[in-house]
Amino acid sequence: MFRNTLSRTLANHIGTRVFVALDDQPPYEGIISAVSGSLLTILQTSGYGVTVSVNISIPSINFVKFAPTV
Repeated sequence: MFRNTLSRTLANHIGTRVFVALDDQPPYEGIISAVSGSLLTILQTSGYGVTVSVNISIPSINFVKFAPTV
C-alpha cells in the first residue's frame, strides 16, 4: 500500500528536483523524469553538463526529500 502511495506522489512531482536515500547505495539527487511501475527515473547533472539517467527501485527507497518550489 505504501509503495502505491509513494509511486503516485513521485509521479505528481515529475520535473521536480529530488533527493533520494537508499539502504545500500549513496543518496541520489536529480530531477524526476519518470515513474513507471516500481521504478523511479531521475536525471543527474554533473558540473560539466553531462546528464545521467538513473533508475531506482521504489521499494528500496528509504526517504525522499523534494526541493522547495519558488
